[in-house]
Amino acid sequence: MSLFGALFSGVSGLQSQSSAMGAIADNVTNINTIGYKGTTVNFKTLVTAQASLTQYSPGGVQSTPRQGIDIQGLLQATTSATDIGISGGGFFVTNQVAQAGAGDLFTYTRAGSFKVDQEGFLQNVGGGYMQGWPLSFFDGTASAKTVQVGQNTFMKAYIQGNGDKVVINDNIIDSTNLQPINLQTIGGTASPTTTLSVGANLPSGALVNGQERINALIFDSLGNPHNISYNFIKTGANTWRTTVEQPAQSAVVSQLTQQNEVHSASGRLDIDDEATGTIVGTISVNANGEQINIFLDPTAADDATFVDSGGGVPDPDMTVNTTGRTISQILDEIASRINTALTDAAVFGAAPTPPGNWARRVSGENGITFDQASDANAMTFSANILDANSKQLAAQSDTAGYTVPALDATYGWYDLGGGALRQSSIEFSGNGTPSEFFGRDASTAPSPQHKVELIWANGAEDMQQGNTNSPAIEVFLGNYNTPDGLTQLSGDFQLNYLQQNGAKFGNFAGVSIGNDGIVTALFDNGVTRPVFMIPLASFTNPNGLQALSGNVWIATDFSGNPTLREAGTAGAGSINAAALEASTVDLGTEFTRMITTQRAYSSAAKIITTADDMLSELLNIKR
Repeated sequence: MSLFGALFSGVSGLQSQSSAMGAIADNVTNINTIGYKGTTVNFKTLVTAQASLTQYSPGGVQSTPRQGIDIQGLLQATTSATDIGISGGGFFVTNQVAQAGAGDLFTYTRAGSFKVDQEGFLQNVGGGYMQGWPLSFFDGTASAKTVQVGQNTFMKAYIQGNGDKVVINDNIIDSTNLQPINLQTIGGTASPTTTLSVGANLPSGALVNGQERINALIFDSLGNPHNISYNFIKTGANTWRTTVEQPAQSAVVSQLTQQNEVHSASGRLDIDDEATGTIVGTISVNANGEQINIFLDPTAADDATFVDSGGGVPDPDMTVNTTGRTISQILDEIASRINTALTDAAVFGAAPTPPGNWARRVSGENGITFDQASDANAMTFSANILDANSKQLAAQSDTAGYTVPALDATYGWYDLGGGALRQSSIEFSGNGTPSEFFGRDASTAPSPQHKVELIWANGAEDMQQGNTNSPAIEVFLGNYNTPDGLTQLSGDFQLNYLQQNGAKFGNFAGVSIGNDGIVTALFDNGVTRPVFMIPLASFTNPNGLQALSGNVWIATDFSGNPTLREAGTAGAGSINAAALEASTVDLGTEFTRMITTQRAYSSAAKIITTADDMLSELLNIKR
């Protein structure tokens, strides 16, 4: 019956407008909810099939709520570094639990108001914990996804509590390939020196064998400061040789050419002067194939014996009495004995002959430097020296010893006797600019930079090629034919600039977040280190997500599966630090809708009351 149909049509109007008012209420009350997406209610007709051409059968109306999840909200600046807003498409991935476990529930949100909780995790106001990809220095793992940050390469990987490395698959959303960021575990850091740049004028009027010296402060991987000295020795007209004076606590230093040949190398033995009582121990040095054993013995007299170890080659063994001698006196005796043994014709018998100061006392320090003087054999040395209380006195106490590499036959240098040098380090042209480094010009070695490798005896990571955490130091002394580094002009020696990176130990001071989602840890020593990357999840139909409490959504069949992307790539938006995305609700629009909804509701109610009056009239007919 059409009259009853009118009643039901009016009821559908009340229900639909009530739904619309409910959406308006939620929108207005969430006007200040970060990342909130307003809901609009659309209406569609509800039609009853017409059974007669002369009678109309009313149906009514149905409401259809639609979330504008894909609508961009305005970004508003804040003062918190951990507030982040998205400009463009995508969602932050959050987990409802901080630690991975059975309660994992990965959700998606635009609410970037993250703060540090009591355990150090980043958590937003909805209770979700930020998820992303930990970053570590790239170690050459072939399967790792890499990220370039400045001149450094990082990989998406982390180390588990049991020490196993996990390489992240950045397409998978689970507790293995996504991790929460915990600022409490970042701790402190130290940054090893990786670059050294020198600009100076070497006087063109310097005499042959004239020497200039530059001291630079470098840092090892533990943050310890060290003084490294670059020596420039004039060997002839427009030619200079460079040597590197290695710092204390280092075992081996090697100066490499642009092509990684060994140009100069030396080893160093340091002895602690805080000894108590008599000193005993051994020092072993193998140089140019000759083994030298030095025995420190407080009871035996000084002695030097030559023992034939076979093959007719005499090996020098020595005993140094340590009674009543200071560390300095003992080292003087050791250096003298080693030089005597190595330059003895009965020992070597043939060229090349090492320089007279092959074993040198380090001026002002309790150390001996062994200068590599051969292109034929690597040199090894080790020490095991104890005081009366069995305290280890030798910094280089590794029983396996340390190896000083052999010099390159063409590009290394050593004394051939009579002061003749095999190779110069730098040659200058007539205008005072460098024309060759280590015998190569721009046509044979495009890069003028060379490297310095350091093997440490203090527990720090060795500065070597291939070590991503502590690589060899790249040294820049200037470009070819350009006065931007070393020059050789008239006048006095002058240091124009000296620049190096690296820093001492620093405590964690905060984070900064880039537009690409990379979270960089800041330390109070000025060092910065990328530690985390925030991905964005994209959906084919973001409006098909299902809303949960806490301003988060979960994926549904209507939204499609999420795809993780780096911020700013493949359609994903960019991340803005110290900014939050405001609610997309507009109060003016909502109040206007409220008025029209109220009128529509009243009109639907009027239909019901009018139909009721008509039914009353119908009932009165029987009376």
